[in-house]
Amino acid sequence: MQDVIVRRQRVAMPRFHWGAALVLLLSSTFGASGVADAAGSCTPAAPSVMSDNNWAWGGFGSWGLPGQQLLYGIKVTNNDVGCGSSTFVVSVSVPSGFAVSIPTNSISLKAPEVGYLSAYITAPATIADGDYPIGVSVQRATSPGDGAASTTYFKVYSSDTTAPTLYWANPANGMTISGRSYNVTVDSRDDHAVQRIELYIDNTRMSTTTCDDVTYSCTLSYNWSLRRAKGQHTATYKSYDWLGNTGVLTVNFTVS
Repeated sequence: MQDVIVRRQRVAMPRFHWGAALVLLLSSTFGASGVADAAGSCTPAAPSVMSDNNWAWGGFGSWGLPGQQLLYGIKVTNNDVGCGSSTFVVSVSVPSGFAVSIPTNSISLKAPEVGYLSAYITAPATIADGDYPIGVSVQRATSPGDGAASTTYFKVYSSDTTAPTLYWANPANGMTISGRSYNVTVDSRDDHAVQRIELYIDNTRMSTTTCDDVTYSCTLSYNWSLRRAKGQHTATYKSYDWLGNTGVLTVNFTVS
């Protein structure tokens, strides 16, 4: 099974109140009853929907500062069996004062298939800390009663004193590497959200990864050319959260 991903894009964001939904309907390739493909019978089933934002493993939502815009990845699943493609329409409801933008509201999926849509949600500039529910729903385009709903959260916070943690550095401390190039990687996580990770080799910044707010963890990956790099080196990884707390990890390694 291969995910279908709709490319994110930024657009002007209208404002909505709790219970209001932004919906754009496109015609379905096949009706709610489903159409059998060439292989045989078709068993239609209600789609499912959820947001893949997880602020920590096992918990739904994304951490965000007052006034911050967050990206929510909305996962839509076509649960039909043996049917052709259908178009599904996503809507998002937000609390009063929040703004939501969905660049693409519909997605055509085969059966069975999973695809993603993007929603950009912005918190008010002045708002109390807390978990604010975000309602996500999906309907088959030609059958509004054939759908599902789920809830995620915009977790507003305004203070943070904990620095991000860096782990799984590659190369690891004391390691010897060789070849024409090497994929230098590191992972970072935070109690709220990682904003970016920087890589320095021998005190020279080589790469910066900006994290996308979808999860509380982030990965930096940099393909480093080893041409004329033989000898001992130091890699320093720096991870920043959104309030400037910085985590640092340094490793020493050798290029043979």
